[in-house]
Amino acid sequence: MAFKLKQEYSFKESREEAFKLYVSKTKSQVESELIKLVSRLSEQSLHPQIEYAVLSEGKRLRPFLTILSAESVGGDRNKVMSLALAFELMHTATLVHDDIIDQDEMRRGKPSLYKKWSVNDAILTGDALIALSVNLASGYGETILKTVAQSALQLCDGEHMDITLSLKRANEEEYFRKIREKSASLFRAAAYCGALAGGGSPLETRSLALFGENYGIAYQLRDDLLDLTLKENSFSKDLRSGRVTLPLIHLYISSNANEREQLETEFRAAMEKNSFDESKIAEKLSHILLEKGSIEYCEEKINQHVKQAVTSIASLRDTEHKNYLFEMAASLKQRS
Repeated sequence: MAFKLKQEYSFKESREEAFKLYVSKTKSQVESELIKLVSRLSEQSLHPQIEYAVLSEGKRLRPFLTILSAESVGGDRNKVMSLALAFELMHTATLVHDDIIDQDEMRRGKPSLYKKWSVNDAILTGDALIALSVNLASGYGETILKTVAQSALQLCDGEHMDITLSLKRANEEEYFRKIREKSASLFRAAAYCGALAGGGSPLETRSLALFGENYGIAYQLRDDLLDLTLKENSFSKDLRSGRVTLPLIHLYISSNANEREQLETEFRAAMEKNSFDESKIAEKLSHILLEKGSIEYCEEKINQHVKQAVTSIASLRDTEHKNYLFEMAASLKQRS
């Protein structure tokens, strides 16, 4: 029995290592292709801004999912690379514009593009990246091009919902609709288009689209939770920008009238920068979130969507790439 357990552990460990190598190789290739793409734009007057935005440090999750989805249905990564880059450029465009909306002065440890240049430059750079994304996707046929365009429209709609949603009228249904459009739509499109461009069957493309959507939801949930539970004197960016997320919605619904009034007061204060003791309010909020079960509730939701992502691809052929999809989903699973 001991030998059997050791074998199982070794197999799991080797699968994780194989996945890490696959991630490293794929990300390096995406980075290399992005450098080549940007270099071809050297004559554009916005070249410095595009280079700054595109070649900044990033996880490259959306192009990674495009490539992995294509390979999981037997496709060739080199044939879908331009499509993968299209999703990264679309994502980067949203970040450039989001920083203006949220007035975030830093992005990935560097000044936001609008701070380094200007708001006008940042708007035009984001627009240029969207145009480049559509241009890259256009080589893959009408269905994929429409899917990319539709995901961009959903992103805009989701972003608008995000900036107009208030704590008092927020509910779980609205929140999930928002993140399906703002965050999960691009993951869903990346997985679906990757599978389609890779020659996947209707069943395979639908399965991977569901995987992408549930992965995107779990990813955003985790991001929202981490934002409110950061350590080392970091303060919530969502609170500063007035973004309503699931932990806050659960906390608000779970509170009585007096607690809700206090939460509303602190939420408004959080948006008025430097008007309060950040470390004090962060510590208090973390304690209340834990006490009311809001953190545990969000962790359960994350795990539910991770499970749905894994279940959605059960019918895919058994390959190493299917295992990589499992590993990708498992990386988001919360362990209380």
